Amino acid sequence: MSFPLNKPDFVLAEVPPTSGPLTPAIDVGSDGVKWRQISGFIEVKPHVQEGPNATKSTSVRRIVSQGANYARLIMAARPFQLYVLCVFIYGHKFSLGWYDRRGVIISDDYDILDNLDILVNVILQLTTHMTTYQLGHDRSAHLLEGHSYYQYPSFLVSMGAAGDTRLWKTEGPPIWSSLSLLGRGTATWRAVSAENKPKKKEVVILKTLWRSQTRESESNVYGHIKSPLPGVAELSLGDDVCIPVAREAHARVTIGTLRSLILDDNANVPDDPVLHRLALKTVGRPLWDADTTNDFILGSLAALKGHQGLVEQGILHRDMSPGNIFVGSPGCEGFVADLELASVAQPETEAVVSLYPLSPSAGQLNTASGIFREEPVPSSSMAPGAEITGTALFMAEELLSMMLHPDKSKKKIRPVQIKREVHHDLESFILVLFYSVMKRGLERRLWHKNPDNEFQIQELYRTLFGGHTIRPIRQGRSYLFDESNPPVYLLDVLDAPTHNLLYGCWRLLKMQRSSNFPINERRAAVDRRMRWERGSEEPKLITYAQLYNIYDLALSRN
Repeated sequence: MSFPLNKPDFVLAEVPPTSGPLTPAIDVGSDGVKWRQISGFIEVKPHVQEGPNATKSTSVRRIVSQGANYARLIMAARPFQLYVLCVFIYGHKFSLGWYDRRGVIISDDYDILDNLDILVNVILQLTTHMTTYQLGHDRSAHLLEGHSYYQYPSFLVSMGAAGDTRLWKTEGPPIWSSLSLLGRGTATWRAVSAENKPKKKEVVILKTLWRSQTRESESNVYGHIKSPLPGVAELSLGDDVCIPVAREAHARVTIGTLRSLILDDNANVPDDPVLHRLALKTVGRPLWDADTTNDFILGSLAALKGHQGLVEQGILHRDMSPGNIFVGSPGCEGFVADLELASVAQPETEAVVSLYPLSPSAGQLNTASGIFREEPVPSSSMAPGAEITGTALFMAEELLSMMLHPDKSKKKIRPVQIKREVHHDLESFILVLFYSVMKRGLERRLWHKNPDNEFQIQELYRTLFGGHTIRPIRQGRSYLFDESNPPVYLLDVLDAPTHNLLYGCWRLLKMQRSSNFPINERRAAVDRRMRWERGSEEPKLITYAQLYNIYDLALSRN
């Protein structure tokens, strides 16, 4: 989805150089300043009461949440931006703000009249004296010579530590960049090795994220794979990013380290996350960049088989999202990546909370080595709902429901623990298929000859995948099953193989609901092949066997 045109009142932006002594005025609200050029902002409110430092309110102030929205967009457009600095002005007072992947820090209120020198000094520091890295840019990612944020740049990326010669050059915009403020902030790039070696330059998928210190690093999780698996990315190397701090030449980059260096804030950061970087040997493109329908179907099928291969080795992915499923080249048509949130089967068992009394259907794979366990850190150090990990936009409905499970005794929403199972990942996989088909079609204007259908699909896409918190995501998801307006308009514009794939997957998602989907010859054929009786199927979990049958049907029409 495109970034919104609405921007902060004032922005700290990188603008094209000018021959004159002063930078010309630029309308921030227009498209003259791209989000990727913005590294900080100033937000202005007319009244003191609209400031961030409320004295009696326990709710998040509007100006703080507005700033959080700006910060997440800045970090999504600039994936190497580690934090965002800002100034809030409200009536005759102002304060300073700092947003990062663990939240926000707000300074005390200052009176403009009494502290005008401080305000002037702050603006001077932000616009003139502070370096790009002090303003939040990752110092281990440098703009290539001749590149700038005016066009989408390439970066020379290292592991940060002195003497570390591992270098990569990114190519083009990121394959994926997280739109969330809190969490891992994952970004993936296509990159090429830039080390001074005579051999052929290695092409890799370069990935940067904030990892929890309470979990195994993704690099270590890859080490649990007993042998190379078709359909699973192969790791080249991975390590924590380091920077020199004082006398320590290899200090790991953490949220706490950055706050200490820039803010002189040595307060403890709960579960202080570490900046982690990986290079994957297996190179591909996101699903929506598949050249043909056949590439899309075979690529996603290969990734699904890779997921099953991991499960058979006792590893459950737990974050099936668009940035983690790729199409490849002949011989490696597709693969799944990103194992940072994966769980490894444990021999112990545990009691779990389940929203629905469901059992695996015939064909549901269960590993003999144990069950998948959550390893949560103490809830006091986590954001609400953080025990259930993954990308919320593509999370299974049961998990979203449990994240909003009401605590009746305290009359508030609380996070809960739940056993993650294979069918949760398969539901996420199906949602990624819908996302990728719609994104591919909208970006390529495949449906422009039917503007009414194109508009409906665009609205469905925004509704399904435009939410940023749990409730809007769940509400948006319900539109996929709206009995009064089912997504026939999407299926009717697809070619036969994609139609059969999505319709079959839609029915799998719908199995726990009564189906009233308008029927036609294509959909009737899928129902007969899958032996689905309309409106009479009993609740059951999604299985690999069901998905493979649907893929067989889709490929038979290819």
